[in-house]
Amino acid sequence: MFAAERMKKVTVIGPKNVMDRAVMKLHKLKAVHITDHQKDEFDIGSPFERADKLSELLVTVRAVLSALGISGHRELLNGFRAIGVKNFAGLHRAVKKLNDEVNVVTDSSKNAEDELKKLSAKESQISYAGRLGLSLDSFSDYKSLAYFVGVIKDTSRLRESVLALTDKFEIFSAEDKSGFLVALFVDASKKAEVADALAGSGFSELPIAEVKGLTGSVASASEAVAKRKEKLQAQLGSNKNSIAKLGGKWHDFLLLSEQLLVAELEKAQAPLRFAVSRNAFVVRGWVPSKEVKALESGLGKATGERIFVEAELPHHDEKVPVKLDNPKPAKPFEFFMNLYALPKYDEIDPTLFMFVTFPLFFGFILGDVGYGLVSFFLLLWLREKMPWSAKLVNVVIPAVLSSIVFGFLYGEVFGFEQAFGMEFPRIISRAHGVNEMLIVAVVIGLIHVNLGFVLGFLNELRHKGLFKAFAAKLSWIILQLGVVLWVFWNAKAGIAVSAAAVALIYIGESIRGMVELPGLLSNVVSYTRLAAVGVSSVMLAGVINDLSKDIAQSGTLGIAASVIILFIGHTINLALGLLGGFLQSLRLHYVEFFTKFFEGGAAPFKPFGAKD
Repeated sequence: MFAAERMKKVTVIGPKNVMDRAVMKLHKLKAVHITDHQKDEFDIGSPFERADKLSELLVTVRAVLSALGISGHRELLNGFRAIGVKNFAGLHRAVKKLNDEVNVVTDSSKNAEDELKKLSAKESQISYAGRLGLSLDSFSDYKSLAYFVGVIKDTSRLRESVLALTDKFEIFSAEDKSGFLVALFVDASKKAEVADALAGSGFSELPIAEVKGLTGSVASASEAVAKRKEKLQAQLGSNKNSIAKLGGKWHDFLLLSEQLLVAELEKAQAPLRFAVSRNAFVVRGWVPSKEVKALESGLGKATGERIFVEAELPHHDEKVPVKLDNPKPAKPFEFFMNLYALPKYDEIDPTLFMFVTFPLFFGFILGDVGYGLVSFFLLLWLREKMPWSAKLVNVVIPAVLSSIVFGFLYGEVFGFEQAFGMEFPRIISRAHGVNEMLIVAVVIGLIHVNLGFVLGFLNELRHKGLFKAFAAKLSWIILQLGVVLWVFWNAKAGIAVSAAAVALIYIGESIRGMVELPGLLSNVVSYTRLAAVGVSSVMLAGVINDLSKDIAQSGTLGIAASVIILFIGHTINLALGLLGGFLQSLRLHYVEFFTKFFEGGAAPFKPFGAKD
């Protein structure tokens, strides 16, 4: 309950001619966290021959999924039978046929899009002729004439530059958003010199390749381009519908195919994680202790009892992958450990403690019946509409239920402490008992921090022995007792006890312990945030309620305005309360509590064949 699931280190040895069957069984059992073999006296295995074909087919399936815009997950049941796929050969044929069909549509769309880009350029270039009052055949190839089309800010400067070179030219111009659109026709013998002059005159040349060779009027050419664009747009729309139909028809098949191929490729590439010799293979890894017998039995049956499985307990300080093992109600709170770090195999798992204290802290902060109920139903809706948020929602739901309980203790409903002239029953009023709230928060902090020291003692006891563990962790509790003696009973006795505790801390934690001494007080004082954040929330709720009440007295419009103020104000306050309650509670665990006993850093248990 307070430790990760017990593991055993296993070594699986067998002849190479049963390796495929062994891999299939290992994948089905989903029990072995394989330790990848590093080449030494044994080579690393090679993937099975089918791996290349499976990999190629998986790439094709994913390409089709991308082209059809399909994503998601489907359970691998009997989805292939519905379309007549009975084996991998059939799957390959179906995927290839579908890929060819998708490629026809996507190629058609790509060609249409490419042509549309060219037509847009052509349309722009045709418009140049219309704006300049020129015919399309003006942009033909001439022997005696050269021409330039572009944009320039000052046409007079352009004329002067060309006139300095030749008087055989003509300029057509039209106003443009960035100056003037111009077409310059000049003696072909001066083309190179004029080009150099234009470059120095701020002339920006425009492409006109798409209109070269065109004849007829600008209007007829523009109409032809527009009709072609309309036809291509219709083609793109038709292709989009075709893609949508293909996606709808093959949605489940493709997702199932990807899932199946990923699993089969994992099996086919499994030997890359094994040690192999000429005739045998070796698999090393970790298995939950309770599943060792099932592993031995399953592999024996699958390979005709030709597999040998050796299981042993992990050595001291060996890096063991961790699989958390908590009661069902506490399972959602493993989310916090995955977010922070997994406990080492021989460390205490804090999940069960967080299951109790996180909702307690959260409820202490957001203690309001109204806010708690609204949050509860909002979270249920969120979990249904956004399944991906379930892990986070499942840890916040117990916390908001705790806030409802604390709301009854505080006698608060949306910040109101009374209704219809009657006071709500309560144990303590946060609005009028700030000092009492701060004292309770500090007491909670003392209990929580010292629980961390006790857990730290239990962790250290396994590695350093009784005295070192006592000096490193329990001495901190003795230090606090010394301070209490010093302040409330006998100063000399308190100083003596505190000095002895400091000496023990130095023995147990060396300089690090000395550096952390001043932090002990700040750790405990940090828990006052439980009261401070909560009191600020109820004060803000009170301001919202009072403001709304005052405005409501001004008539019908005032009543409407007060309702809006109540809704917006309490929505904002609830959002701040949820965020503050979550972050502050989490901080007190990660910073003040975990640092007293938790090291973490274990790798998660990932059995071969299991889904991520």
